[in-house]
Formats: sequence, structure tokens, C-alpha cells
Amino acid sequence: MTAFLQFWDRVELWLATLPFPLQVAIMLAMGVPLFLLAAVAVEWIADLLVQRFRSLVAPRTVETGKEVR
Repeated sequence: MTAFLQFWDRVELWLATLPFPLQVAIMLAMGVPLFLLAAVAVEWIADLLVQRFRSLVAPRTVETGKEVR
């Protein structure tokens, strides 16, 4: 874990020393795909939950085999 944290500190320091427009370009190049992936995952989970909840409240036919007179 220490090695990873040292690596991350070096990357963060390198990014902080770059000119601002270059920082923005790098962060957008890395961030947009991650945000897109997160949005797709949230939408997939929401669709799954809505489908499950709809199955709970869907009208069903009750067939007991007994005729009510």
C-alpha cells in the first residue's frame, strides 16, 4: 500500500506542476470515460430495480380452482 501511495503522490505532484490547460485536458481525457461508465452503471442498476419493483405491483390473475357463485 505504501508503494501505491508514493506512486500516487508522484503522479499528483506531476499533474499539479503542469500548466492549467494541460491539467484540464488530461483530467477530461481520463474523467469523461469514467463518468460515462459510471452513468451507464447507474442507469443499468436503476432499470433493474424498476423492473423488479414493477413485477411486485403488476396485476396478476388468481386461479384457485374454485368457482365463486
